[in-house]
Amino acid sequence: MLFVLFQIGEAGYALAASQVAEILPMTELRAVRGAPPGMAGSLRYRGVFMPVVDLCVLERGEPACDRMSTRIIVTRVADREGAERPLGLIVENATDILRCEPEAFAPFATGPRGLVERADVDALVPEHLRFALFDAMAVG
Repeated sequence: MLFVLFQIGEAGYALAASQVAEILPMTELRAVRGAPPGMAGSLRYRGVFMPVVDLCVLERGEPACDRMSTRIIVTRVADREGAERPLGLIVENATDILRCEPEAFAPFATGPRGLVERADVDALVPEHLRFALFDAMAVG
């Protein structure tokens, strides 16, 4: 199985490639009025505005470092009505992949820069926060 590797601060994570639609370079985001904590803004993605969450803000309380390796991982999640919509995740050092079996995470696997924990979009951005993000986009 293939995983996309990234970091939140010093912690390494692996997200199943099947949960990744695309990886974009960091770009300027549009501010969203009334956005929930962690929402960095929105981005026009394939004709629609997509909410973008800074996982470093959610996990550490401070924004991702402004580096060439800071990326936006585009994933697809269900909104309140169950429709699949794009969601951007700002992460650091998203430059490597790892090929291993899911069972290798117990709870960590060894990646090229050390130990990595398996991540899941539903755990990184819980349902109540995803709904708040999409709601903010509707009024923002």
